[in-house]
Amino acid sequence: MDSKDWKLDFGMRILLAHALKSESGSIRQHYPLAKTIIREHGQVLTQLDSNLHLLRTGIGLEASRTAMRDHVNPEKLDLIIHFGVSGSLTNHLPVMHIVQGIRFSCPGELDLSIKPPELLADISIPAVSFYSSPEAILDESGRDSASATGAKAVDMESYSVAQFCQAWQIPLLAIRCISDRAGASTPDDFRKNYSRASEVLQKFLLKNILNPLR
Repeated sequence: MDSKDWKLDFGMRILLAHALKSESGSIRQHYPLAKTIIREHGQVLTQLDSNLHLLRTGIGLEASRTAMRDHVNPEKLDLIIHFGVSGSLTNHLPVMHIVQGIRFSCPGELDLSIKPPELLADISIPAVSFYSSPEAILDESGRDSASATGAKAVDMESYSVAQFCQAWQIPLLAIRCISDRAGASTPDDFRKNYSRASEVLQKFLLKNILNPLR
C-alpha cells in the first residue's frame, strides 16, 4: 500500500509493540475489556480490541526478536506501531521530543530503511535514524560510537521490529519520545524523565491514532 493511500479505519489489524510494562499503562486503561492471550518469560500479548493487540517484548534486541517471532502472526496484521522512550544523540532532539524512525541500525547487521505510513495527517514529527544498542549507553565513548552510525536516537529494540516488518512487508510506525541524553548522564536523566516521557507518548498515540479508531 502506497503511503499516500493510508487511512486509519476500524478494519485495520494493528499490533502495538513496546518493551516495558510501564510504557503502556495508560493505553491499557483505555480498554477495560482487554484480555491477556499469552504470558511467557516476561513477554505478554494482550487483545485490546477486536483488531488491536498489544505486545510487551521485554528489553533488548534478542527479547524483542524472540517475542515478534513467537507471538506475532504477520499474516494477520496491516500495521505495527512500535513505541517507547529513547536516548538522544544530538542536541537538536531535546527531552520530551517525539520522533519517528526511517532508518534502523545495530551492530553486525545491515542498515534498514523503512518509510513510515502517513498516519498523522498534518502533525509533523521529525523523521530520524534509530540505533539499537546491545546495552544502555552510559558513557561518552558509547555515545560517540552510536553517533558515528549517523543515528540521532538510540534504543534497544527497534531494529528487530523493523527487521520483522521488512521481512513480512508490514508497514511500520516506529515512534519514540526522548527521555535522556544518551551518555554519562543517562542514569540520572532516565530516572528523572522516563515516566513523563512515556506518558507524553502514550497520550499522543491515544489522541492521534487509537481514539479515532474507537
